[in-house]
Amino acid sequence: MDIRVIKSKKAINDAFLLLRAKKELKKITVKELCEKAMVNKSTFYSHYNDIFDLEDKIENEVIHSIVNSISHPEYIIENSSEFTKEIIYAFNSNAKLINTLFSDDCITNLAEKTIKELRETIYKRSPTLRENKKASIALDYALYGSYYAFKENTDLYGKIDAESAEPIFELASVIGDRIRKYIQDNCS
Repeated sequence: MDIRVIKSKKAINDAFLLLRAKKELKKITVKELCEKAMVNKSTFYSHYNDIFDLEDKIENEVIHSIVNSISHPEYIIENSSEFTKEIIYAFNSNAKLINTLFSDDCITNLAEKTIKELRETIYKRSPTLRENKKASIALDYALYGSYYAFKENTDLYGKIDAESAEPIFELASVIGDRIRKYIQDNCS
């Protein structure tokens, strides 16, 4: 890729994140963004359709980073406590970006995009889960349950330490054991 393209995209992304930390998405204009990034509008539009497209692409990069940092997504079924630790650490390592991008009315995007990408990652590693409706439902239950239990019982916008997350890990292990047993008993 051309170094100028890389620099332009980085300048646009950096300027966007600075603006987004201070403003709602719908209040950021392309003109304002381009002035802050020191690029022409034509440069912006050669990479993005609009501000919403830019945010969507940056959100997807963050989600991809979160999911890729989970070394064993299949642990959602096999070792739920370990999976929960990995996802909490993944959210923690991206806390600043999450706080910036997924604030306001965009918080549901975090759950939906994370769960969608995790589900696909797990299906790639365990394709039989996709083919079995009961297993697929159990997986969705585990994914949504893990995410919302974490979100509702921790400070998602800050960082959580391992000690305060211990009850979440313990409960995730119990629920994961039951889901794993259900899949083994009903989805073979």
